[in-house]
Amino acid sequence: MTILATEDACGGHPFLFPVASKGTVASKSSGAHGSSINSSIPPHIVQLFDAPRSLADAVSHFVIEGRAQHDQALIVARASHWQLIRAYLERRGVNVDDPAERIVSLDARKVRHRMMRRGVLDPARLEETLDGMIAEMSSARGHLRIYGEIVELFAEEGNFEQACALEDYWNHLQHEYGFTLLCGYSSAHFADPRNSQHLRDVCSRHSAIRSQSADSLGTWLTAAR
Repeated sequence: MTILATEDACGGHPFLFPVASKGTVASKSSGAHGSSINSSIPPHIVQLFDAPRSLADAVSHFVIEGRAQHDQALIVARASHWQLIRAYLERRGVNVDDPAERIVSLDARKVRHRMMRRGVLDPARLEETLDGMIAEMSSARGHLRIYGEIVELFAEEGNFEQACALEDYWNHLQHEYGFTLLCGYSSAHFADPRNSQHLRDVCSRHSAIRSQSADSLGTWLTAAR
């Protein structure tokens, strides 16, 4: 196990995390922060949402897409967003409480709290919080797909440096376990032109950008970045 330090383009502070020594991976240029994205692994998607209901609609479709392929799903969202996502899923015929559906939900605020020490992400707590859970779920039958919005909590606070650091850690975990990941952000955080570089930094850490007609601001921002 090797410990790497990445220079974070969102703020310039190094962030340490473990990377398994498994040889080289295919990569593409991903911006000044220097991390790489392996084109052979499933996508790491970013999507900007204009409103909670458009978020719930998109995330429910994301889960149902995986359900058709017998994927399992992990939803790490605000409690209020999870209630909306759950309602959309149930409206579309998914019994969220049925263990056979293999849908796990976690409160994003509580998960973030476990990752932090003195107000910043702590590498040891990150590993303790996420790695074991992802490893266990990835070893089960079927592909794993994850929707996460812990990064959104940082963006809401204007703390794009920590959002980017967590995105880097998700990329590390994807290299290790090969899951599909959708990250959701509120479009409003990037409406100020002064945050355009932060949006570019966030997008550079993803292998795909998704948009939908219901999110006109989010679609415009990602197209104009």
